Amino acid sequence: MRPYILLIILFLPLLNYGQRFTTTIKGKVTDKDSRQPVAGVNVMVLHSDPPIGATTNEEGDFKIEKVDVGHRSLRFTFVGYEDVVVNELLLTSGKETYLNIELQEKVTDLKEVVISSQQSKAKGNNDFAAVSVRSFSADEMSRYAGTLNDPARMAQSFAGVMTANDENNQIVVRGNSPRGLLWRMEGIEIPNPNHFAGSEGSTGGGVSILSANMLTRTDFLSGAFPAEYGNALSGVFDLNLRKGNSEKWEFTLQAGILGLEAALEGPFSKKYKGSYLFNYRYSTLDILSLMGLKIGGNVLPKYQDLAFNFNFPSKKIGSFTLFGIGGMSSLGEQAKRDTSAWQTLSDKSEFNQAQMMGVLGATHLLLLKDNKTYIKTILSYSYTNHADTEDTLSNSFDKFNLSNEKFIYRTLRANVTLNSKLNPRNNIRSGFTYSHINYRLFSETYSYYLQKNETQVSHSGSTDMYQAYVEWKHRFTERLQLNSGVHFLFSVLNNKFYIEPRINAEWRVKENQTLSFGTGIHSRMDAVSTYVSYETPLARDKYPNMKLDFSRAFHLVAGYNFGFLKDFNLKVEAYFQYLFSVPIGMDSANGTFSILNYDDGFVNIPLQSTGKGYNYGLELTLEKFFSKNYFFMLTASVFDSRYAGNDGVWRNTAYNVNYVMNALGGKEFVVGKKKNNIIGITAKIIWRGGQRYTPVGLAESMAANETVYDNSRAFSKKLPDYFRIDFGANFRRNKKKYSWVFSFDAQNLINRQNVAREVYDPEKQQVTFARNLGIVPVLSWKVMFGI
Repeated sequence: MRPYILLIILFLPLLNYGQRFTTTIKGKVTDKDSRQPVAGVNVMVLHSDPPIGATTNEEGDFKIEKVDVGHRSLRFTFVGYEDVVVNELLLTSGKETYLNIELQEKVTDLKEVVISSQQSKAKGNNDFAAVSVRSFSADEMSRYAGTLNDPARMAQSFAGVMTANDENNQIVVRGNSPRGLLWRMEGIEIPNPNHFAGSEGSTGGGVSILSANMLTRTDFLSGAFPAEYGNALSGVFDLNLRKGNSEKWEFTLQAGILGLEAALEGPFSKKYKGSYLFNYRYSTLDILSLMGLKIGGNVLPKYQDLAFNFNFPSKKIGSFTLFGIGGMSSLGEQAKRDTSAWQTLSDKSEFNQAQMMGVLGATHLLLLKDNKTYIKTILSYSYTNHADTEDTLSNSFDKFNLSNEKFIYRTLRANVTLNSKLNPRNNIRSGFTYSHINYRLFSETYSYYLQKNETQVSHSGSTDMYQAYVEWKHRFTERLQLNSGVHFLFSVLNNKFYIEPRINAEWRVKENQTLSFGTGIHSRMDAVSTYVSYETPLARDKYPNMKLDFSRAFHLVAGYNFGFLKDFNLKVEAYFQYLFSVPIGMDSANGTFSILNYDDGFVNIPLQSTGKGYNYGLELTLEKFFSKNYFFMLTASVFDSRYAGNDGVWRNTAYNVNYVMNALGGKEFVVGKKKNNIIGITAKIIWRGGQRYTPVGLAESMAANETVYDNSRAFSKKLPDYFRIDFGANFRRNKKKYSWVFSFDAQNLINRQNVAREVYDPEKQQVTFARNLGIVPVLSWKVMFGI
């Protein structure tokens, strides 16, 4: 053996010891208001040795190769624009990182202003939103305990937000019903994007259809929304899909308790910057069931979903995208064919749920030649099909139907947005949205009193909605900004027209202190069944609920934001919401009914739009953004939520828990000989007051042989306090051409089964409490690589 070959072999371990794995960072830099590319921007990787960076080309693109994996920070600078610093990007081998950076043009030539991406989390992506907004990334969803990579469960960590039920991800925002939440994707409204969704009007479900592999930064808004957001009362999820890698093929494979997942992305051609991104998931429990392993017992949730995003850029005719999400799910439980095992009514009951949901959309973005204006056009078609049945068995195992409901929605939407940056101080945005909604609704329930099935709803038809808005952003200085606008909404369903003025402002008192203010009027169309379910024999007034107004609310928010030390932030917001034109019961028999207490379900009683409500509260968030390998967030919300029904009495709403407190945090440890690997641990504690409920009338329930509530004492009782601990841990390993991560996430680690509601058991003829889920452990393993 030659001496130099032997020398290489002897020193090979030392060479390997010093080896660092690297990856590539690339992206595009645009003007924040006009979306025009900004050329000549300096991009530097901070604290790199030797210094590395790049400069954007004429199309605003940049690329930095051979960046060490781990957490890295970047700085973007350009003459005449405010600097932007992106902190603590998590870089992994086998997958490139793509960034969309927006620079804000300076109003005057004052001293340097630096906008940190960490600070902007508390502000959000939408520059027209000055209050009650928080943005988050897919990385944060994986970092927070108990989120299960779900945007809705992620939002439960924020101040003023709580879960409505452990069995799904519906959220209550500032004491409002989950029905008031709006989901948007790529700038247009979408239906409920969740598997195992609740009944009519639900905005949540058991498992999100939205994979974290598909999402880029998301805005969550909890009040005083800018003028562009319509048909929202309590909160808004403004989702954006990321684009696939336009230069190389990348793959992500994941296996876990929730499902098997595969993502593929890459360029259509090496000569074209267009790209595609696919993501598919299939229920793991269903696969195990097919193998004879029924982990869920008789209850077997099955689901699968597909998402994609195709990107077709063009300099001449503008950029096109084609996107879509869709999912199918089913859930059911069969009773044992053994009467000796039946102790309660639920033991001999069966249920089945089946659901399909899909959205197909296309966007076109055209940058005009004035370099100040863009036009964005969106077309979408959505489909929702939900069926739910419940039966009970006789001693001879004959089925008797207890309930049967089905609803189908087909919706076509079109949106056009025109944005014009007049100058560095002024930006005007306007838009128009048309929605055509086709529906089929059916619901029937067995009446123990009448001993037969009663049909509550059986109706089909179509309706239209028109929305328009205009908003104006004026920057007096770099420190003072005023956003004003108005939203218009016209509904063909009830032939009503709504004008909703909005205004908010932000004043950066000092470099690290900001005061904010927002107010406006907001409206929300309830589920279509609310307006057509109640039917009378009178031909001229067959559906009297069609005359109902939409639920409306006046929002008022004031906030204070204080950044101190490094990466620490204190945020305080006080808010008041006055709700009016709320659908409530029309007659004395339903004098305590209000849609404000409904999370989902058909409503088939006569209603009138004279209901009222109010929510007011104070929210505090103390946050240490991720840096130096750790983060934490402490939130506290105290509030009061009340409503008045037809009887004029002010009562607690179902969601008036009065206080919600969260404490979460995490720590990462860089390990391995090459310091390329990461061990992360995270935990979250939730403590809040119990939800309000209407007690069961025992005598009335025994007479009717079903649950009958004592509505004269509506929401007069309060459940015990809710307490839960979530925990997560992961190990991330980087190799030269790939990386993998093993994760463990446990929702409700201590297996505390919080009380959910009070129910009547006809078999035992007594009132009992139903409880929420116990511990929900989730294991997953994900590998990422590129070629």
